[in-house]
Formats: sequence, C-alpha cells, structure tokens
Amino acid sequence: MSTKTTLSNYEWRHLHQRLDRAVAESALGYLSRLNNRRIRIDVQQLSDELDELRLGREPDYNLPGLPLFYALKYMSKRIVSIFGSLFSVLDGWKPNSVLDVGSGTGATAVALNLLDIPHQIKLLGIEPSQEMIYFSECSGRRGHVSNTYRKGSVADLAKNNITLSSDLIVFSACFPYGFDDWDSLMTAVGNYKGQESKMILIVEPDAKSDLLLSFRHRLSSRGWPTTTFCCHDLLNVIKDDSLPLPRITNIWQRLGMDDSSRPKTWWNPPDDKFLVANPKPATIGRQSAVLVG
Repeated sequence: MSTKTTLSNYEWRHLHQRLDRAVAESALGYLSRLNNRRIRIDVQQLSDELDELRLGREPDYNLPGLPLFYALKYMSKRIVSIFGSLFSVLDGWKPNSVLDVGSGTGATAVALNLLDIPHQIKLLGIEPSQEMIYFSECSGRRGHVSNTYRKGSVADLAKNNITLSSDLIVFSACFPYGFDDWDSLMTAVGNYKGQESKMILIVEPDAKSDLLLSFRHRLSSRGWPTTTFCCHDLLNVIKDDSLPLPRITNIWQRLGMDDSSRPKTWWNPPDDKFLVANPKPATIGRQSAVLVG
C-alpha cells in the first residue's frame, strides 16, 4: 500500500470482503479442529460467557468454542481498529517483524495483510489462552504475513524483563483490568533514546482508558513522544457498519444465533482508544516499531 492517507469506497469494499473471508475461513478451520477433538459446544453457554465483556469483565477464553463466538462477533471490529490505526500512522514507515502481545484470534495478522505491505512480515503472537491460539492457527496464510503463535502474556513479558525488540510490537487489548506491573514492563520497553526508529501503538477499549493514560505518562517520562486518538478519528469510510459480512453471518446463523445481533465492523459503543509513542519513527537504519493494543 502506498503512503496515501485516504481510501475510496471501492477500495474499502474490496478490503472488507477480504476481511470477511479471512475471519470466516479461520472460524471454519477452528470448527473443524473442535470436531477433530470431539468437542461439542453449548451455544447458549458460550453466548452467556461472551456477555461478560458487556459487564467490563473478561470471559473465560480457555472455554472450548468461545474463541469462535468471540471472533464471529468481535474479530472484524478488532481488525478494523488495528487496520485503521496503522493506516493512520504508518505512512512511509513499514515493519519487517511483529511481536503481537495478546494476539487473541489473530486480528493483527489479518489487519497487516489488509495493508498490503510489499514485503514479507514475520509475526510472533503471544497469547495466554491456548484456545485462542488454536483459533489463530487456523488463520489463512494469504498475503505477506507469516504467523507463529505461542502461549504467554503481557505479565510474562514484564516479569521476565524481556526486551521488546521486534520492528512492530502489538499489545492487542491485552492489559487485564487492574494491571499494575508497570515497572517491569517499562524496563522491557526501555527509554526512547536509541530506539528512534521504533513506534508504539497501544489499542484498548474505552473501559481501559485509564491504563492508556498510565502508559502514556510512563512512556513520556522515558522520553517517548506520544499522541492519542480514538476510533472516531479514523477514516470515515471504515466506519460504515452496513456493509455485509455474508460469510461470517452465514456461520453465525448456522450456529443458531439471532440475526438481530449479527456481526458488524463498527462500534456503537464501546469505543477503542489509541496511544502512539513515536508517531514519526526514523526511517534510517533498521526499521522497528512497538504496537500495543
């Protein structure tokens, strides 16, 4: 994709169709995997568990089948959020390697593929839920992103003082409510000096906006230039929730879910908030970036 900052309706419809196909293919792959594991899912139980998100609580993502319901309902929204924020800030800067912390159902890999970055990107996803990893491993291998996933969490990074050295590091709505291990995490992130070619993008729902404020304060204290925006500041063309998701909706209906709650690609609410550290990374030398969402 070029450095342009707008998308036409035609271009977005084409990308939207690719998004629909990617999520549906992953869902069907995960369903097949559940069948091979001889796991029968309780639709009502999974629907009730997913409702925990509306109450500001985390569902049990290790419950077999829950990643499927999460992906059908929310993955397309997460993809649009990550795609829109990256489209807004990357400009001429492009990552070569990505660490996706809290990779969930693999939304970051799909979003990067939609950006059509003209070179191969290696993505390593870190995710605490093994069921989520099972789902993300079913993602199609289309495009320029090669993905590998392993078990882990943002807390693991903080406690082990792992240096965040990939070109692009994505923390995908991965901070648990009440996260307070900031000292270890900031040791892993490090000071801005010497990392001028990196970018940090943090994406969290509005309910966790206090976490973004805390992160911004700590990044600024280490010299990182920062900026913030929200999902409503993204391109107008991607905010249309009326575009059909026929493949995703078909699976949703096959599972017996109500069409009145059909999957969409926009928020009404909750909103997503974005924090970018170093929004204009240096392009000389080795490219790097940190994306936290």
